[in-house]
Amino acid sequence: MIQRTQIEQILRLNGLSTTSPDEEIKSVLLSARWHSDDVEAAIMVLRENKVDHTTHVDTVHKIFHTDERLDSAAISSLLGIEMDVRPDQLLTKNRNPKAGLQFNSVLVLTMISLALSLIFVFAAMWYLKMGLFHQMR
Repeated sequence: MIQRTQIEQILRLNGLSTTSPDEEIKSVLLSARWHSDDVEAAIMVLRENKVDHTTHVDTVHKIFHTDERLDSAAISSLLGIEMDVRPDQLLTKNRNPKAGLQFNSVLVLTMISLALSLIFVFAAMWYLKMGLFHQMR
């Protein structure tokens, strides 16, 4: 999480104040190899209200509660490693909740349950000496 004190310290070391124009702050943070999304979040943290942190809450929700996929640049900046992965190289599964079970799975499940029920019926008939295993006198 980006804290105001960290940003103020970076700006102070580079000779800027928190009241400097956004373009100068962006250039300093980008020269420090910050990701562009982090730079935008840092500017929002600098411009937030210190008492109730309303902008900060909006920023956190915007960054961490998103349904978008991360691209390779974002992953590289988060992990600190260089990677070049194209979308066609990723294996994605079809996550369709309506797909359910395949026909083959249902057929195998039915055959197994039928075989087990027949085995139990014949075992009960043998144990209780009924049906096929009943001797006529």
